[in-house]
Amino acid sequence: MTAIREQIFAKIEELLGTIVGIGEVERMPSGDPSTFPALHIHDEGHSSTEEEAGSTRYALAVSIDGFIEGFTGATAHTQLNELYSAVIAKLVTEPPIDGLAAEIVEGDLKPTVAMLASKRRLAFALDLTIYFATERGNPDAG
Repeated sequence: MTAIREQIFAKIEELLGTIVGIGEVERMPSGDPSTFPALHIHDEGHSSTEEEAGSTRYALAVSIDGFIEGFTGATAHTQLNELYSAVIAKLVTEPPIDGLAAEIVEGDLKPTVAMLASKRRLAFALDLTIYFATERGNPDAG
């Protein structure tokens, strides 16, 4: 079987890949984006939040980096905000992550100028906390 946390990351990658016009979606990237707009998914680890009768509940920290290229000023900011909105529309749903998670909580959004290869780019980092449960001692079973 596949660990629940792996299933969650695979589903996030799949859902973000369905955003219309997206150029690149990469999980745990080893470099800068090569196609824009781009979304990078980062595993920030998890913590156990509680244990009860046969199950363990986790808080999984995920960061999504979004990148746009080729726009300036207000147009670039608008494009960045539209990319952020598309990410939220795909991930913050009921049931969360197609039922793999119990809850998804949106955290901080941090927009920035992205200094990549001296081209005009903006980026954001979005923090998410995804709560899920597994059978105690069995990360493959939810």
